[in-house]
Amino acid sequence: MGFFTDPVPRVVSSLSGLDGFLDIGVPGLLLSGAFLFAATLFLLGRRLFSAQLRYISLPADYFPLFLIVSIAATGLALRHLAKTDIASAKAMIMGLVTFAPASGAELHWLLYAHLFLVCVLFAYFPFSKLMHAGGVFLSPTRNLANDNRATRHINPWNPPFEVYSYEQYEDQFRDKMKAAGIPVEKE
Repeated sequence: MGFFTDPVPRVVSSLSGLDGFLDIGVPGLLLSGAFLFAATLFLLGRRLFSAQLRYISLPADYFPLFLIVSIAATGLALRHLAKTDIASAKAMIMGLVTFAPASGAELHWLLYAHLFLVCVLFAYFPFSKLMHAGGVFLSPTRNLANDNRATRHINPWNPPFEVYSYEQYEDQFRDKMKAAGIPVEKE
């Protein structure tokens, strides 16, 4: 947000200051980028080296991890290894966002790789297991009262139904039950 808004919102600048408070290196190391890269590498390593997780893992479990590791790695490389011209990058990306593309000929190829990976993640996200993250906020254990022993909760959208007793069932199907050899209570 700090690169693509003018003026930069105060919340964004204060969060950026908090994120880069260590002032390691020039430009300063942002903890969020380092933690994202380290955390996704840890998750990928755990999936690769744990026999139990490797056994239950599918390619659909590895793809988002590789994608997020690649996004974090290209982002860190853009910030610390390839000295990217932020003004040109901002002009190129704002041109893409406003459907008025600007030339980005002098930009590093890592920026295009990073942008491509982010676009792939945006396209993949709604159709992946990552979409389950939003379901945490819709979980009944978070949204319902935990008083089921004190109060009887009736589902308001279930239609009323008639209770069908076993006696009524046997009265209706007694002949067929006898023919099938099923024991009946009344003869």
